[in-house]
Amino acid sequence: MASWLPEILFEIVGQGKAPSKDYYQMLITRSQVIFRWWKISLRSGYQSTKPGEVKESHEDFRENSHLQIQIALVFGARILDYVFNLCEGRIDFLERLSDDLLMRIISYLGIEDIASLSLTSHRFSKIFVHLPLSSSRKFLDAGAMPGTSSCTCSVSSHVSQATGRG
Repeated sequence: MASWLPEILFEIVGQGKAPSKDYYQMLITRSQVIFRWWKISLRSGYQSTKPGEVKESHEDFRENSHLQIQIALVFGARILDYVFNLCEGRIDFLERLSDDLLMRIISYLGIEDIASLSLTSHRFSKIFVHLPLSSSRKFLDAGAMPGTSSCTCSVSSHVSQATGRG
């Protein structure tokens, strides 16, 4: 994987579905999937239960259907798909860029490209609305300031026009 990536690619924590009070944590590192759990119970038979941990390499994780089922039950199918993508080396590099750097890159794009990019994630659509006035002057109403309702309407109308959703 790319050397500039942090050691921990993804981390999520959650609680089991009711009535369970169990807590779970999953870490995806450059080389491993780490799944941890803490059983929480007032029943005397479970009070001495110790926390558990499973560590698998990315390759082993893709073959471990039991662990995959556990992750899907606790965190959902979308998270499981995302973890699979990370384990297969499909990293979302644009999502990992800082907002400042991403805004600088977006400011060089045309309106159609920006509109297409804004449809790929909520983060990109929020950044698109807050583009600096100097880089999006031709797309905004005269005198509108970024973040105001007239700016949002203008930007939204351009996104609709560029994507054919208007």
